[in-house]
Amino acid sequence: MNSVKFFYQHPTYFASAFLYSCYSLLFSTWVTYIPHIAEKIGINEGGIGKAIFFIALGAFVMIRICRHIIDKIGVGKYTYFALIAYCIFFFGPFLAYSFDTLCIALFLFGMAGSSLSIAINSLTATIEKQDKMYIMSGSHGFWSLGGMIGASTGSLIAFTLNNPILHISILVSIILIIQTKLKHHYYHRIGESHEFKEKHKQSKLTPLYVIAMVGLVMMVSEGAIADWSALYLKKIIFLNLRYIGFGYAAFSSAMMIGRFTGDLLSKKMGSWQLITYSSLIGITGFLLILVLNPIISILGFFIVGLGFSVIVPEVYRLASNVNGVKTAVGVSFIAATTNIGFLVGPVLLGFIAEFKSLHLSFIVLTFFVSLAFFIALWKYKTATNLK
Repeated sequence: MNSVKFFYQHPTYFASAFLYSCYSLLFSTWVTYIPHIAEKIGINEGGIGKAIFFIALGAFVMIRICRHIIDKIGVGKYTYFALIAYCIFFFGPFLAYSFDTLCIALFLFGMAGSSLSIAINSLTATIEKQDKMYIMSGSHGFWSLGGMIGASTGSLIAFTLNNPILHISILVSIILIIQTKLKHHYYHRIGESHEFKEKHKQSKLTPLYVIAMVGLVMMVSEGAIADWSALYLKKIIFLNLRYIGFGYAAFSSAMMIGRFTGDLLSKKMGSWQLITYSSLIGITGFLLILVLNPIISILGFFIVGLGFSVIVPEVYRLASNVNGVKTAVGVSFIAATTNIGFLVGPVLLGFIAEFKSLHLSFIVLTFFVSLAFFIALWKYKTATNLK
């Protein structure tokens, strides 16, 4: 865990990394309140699923907009204002009073979330380039840390306060106060100044499609695990209800551990080699999940978490270093792809589970991760042969 110590010893890098925790704290709190919001408006799981689609729609809209604003005002300023916007639109779903207003609120929430995701990853990539540092994976570790804190304390605080608006108002206030004090570490960061050539746009973006394919596959799987791991342990493994959360807990803890060691591994191995080995670890974990044994399946979720932990950070790192492509362009492209994958994954798994079985759904996920492995292996072998 040397990476954790490094961030706390260097306030400049902690300030940008802690933005990931702020983002995930808010997002995990929203997830905690989904049943409350659905009950207040009077919609079932199908209705909330349709409404959540508007988050993805809003995220998609921001792809091209973000990078142009980053060019205009600088990545540091944009990141701070994106956080403020996310905090403001975070209130929307809680204030919605009908299905239509909820869809509108989630559309805006998705736009703000996409903006913040693109901003913080562009900022981290810019810092890596300018300071010659490896902090992308560790920064994503702070996302996992924030999500674990938010998920573990959110329900308790919600029950204690019994006032969602008060709860999120306190959380937003704390986050904005802390980030306002920390923002001087990143506020004046500016990305590349060179112009992006439109006539070379398609050829320059071609490598991004391969990188995006890996990111999409991994986030489809990650989103599916987040939403379906408990149900898998309940319906397929027949695990006692009090233990069904252990699968995702094992997955999340392994993700955090892996991300705080990922930058060192990336520096030693290189991105494509690390993704190759990590996806192979993920496949191994899925094969264990498919074994119909509670302990082995939970161990499988842990191993999948270790494998997955470094892949998305490495995808962002690769996208920010494509020759001739600005950091903001590469990151926004990947952010949109991975966000959509994270939201679409659970829906895809749900369709398969409905028509066949949840066990088959996890077999399909194993196939997806295998696809990422072969893509990464091909890229790694190609890069090795060119040396």
